[in-house]
Amino acid sequence: MIDDVKIKYKKKNMFLWTAVILIMTVLLVGFSGCKSKKKVVLKPGEVTSAKDIYEKAKARIKKDPEKARLLFKEIIHIYPDSTYAQRAKVGIADSYFRQKDAGSLIMAANEYQEYVNLYPNSPDAVYAKYQAAMCYYKQQRKPGRDQENTHKAIQAFESMVKMFPATEEAKDARQKIALARQTLASHYYTIGHTNLWMGAVRGALARFKQVIDEYPEFKSNDALFYNTGKAYFMMRDYDSATSFFQRVITDFPKSKFFKKSRKMLEKVAQAKAKPSTIPPMKLDPTAKTEGAEKQ
Repeated sequence: MIDDVKIKYKKKNMFLWTAVILIMTVLLVGFSGCKSKKKVVLKPGEVTSAKDIYEKAKARIKKDPEKARLLFKEIIHIYPDSTYAQRAKVGIADSYFRQKDAGSLIMAANEYQEYVNLYPNSPDAVYAKYQAAMCYYKQQRKPGRDQENTHKAIQAFESMVKMFPATEEAKDARQKIALARQTLASHYYTIGHTNLWMGAVRGALARFKQVIDEYPEFKSNDALFYNTGKAYFMMRDYDSATSFFQRVITDFPKSKFFKKSRKMLEKVAQAKAKPSTIPPMKLDPTAKTEGAEKQ
């Protein structure tokens, strides 16, 4: 009786294990089939030269960058000593760049930079260095959001300009550096203005000073100087407040902050005359983003 029970138990276990193995096999086969549907099979008659494969890859890169990338890799595999193998490496980077998503742009930046490291004197090195910077530039975020990629873009463009200063790409890189710096200046100004609106005056001044010191070319300096003056006024540092309101009046006579600065100078005069009766200034909540819209 006991032996019969043991035999039935063993058979049941064997059945369960067989079922598990079959299920796992089906899943593995299905996964391997779905893993990559795109394949490029080069027939013997099609493999005429590295040039032919390269031209096929270039023709496909816009509509199907993944298939183009496979062709570029075939060139490197079949013709490793060909000049087209060198150019194919740039093609691989281009194929990632075409896909535009964050992960692909990271891959593209790495491929472009690796090409520059391997072939710094190549005619394509200028292009690759410029494109590496563009991978970060394309991922910039708006002021008020994380600016890591903006900083990386500036660093990459500056490196490109240093390596190839007399090129057309360097000229364009300088322009993009200027635009990226405006993004950073607007970012820090926005943080400062938000701090000011919330009453965190010292934090606001720290950010305003950062913009003044590091980004003197900021396009919203009229708003920056006006709000810096406001912050000093709130801290009862009337001399510093006066200097910033005067800068607005002197440097930006057509700004919307011109009249506001004159009114603030009147308040400064009143505060100096009766320091004990003038309460700290409160900001108008509706002016939270004043000046930031100029970016």
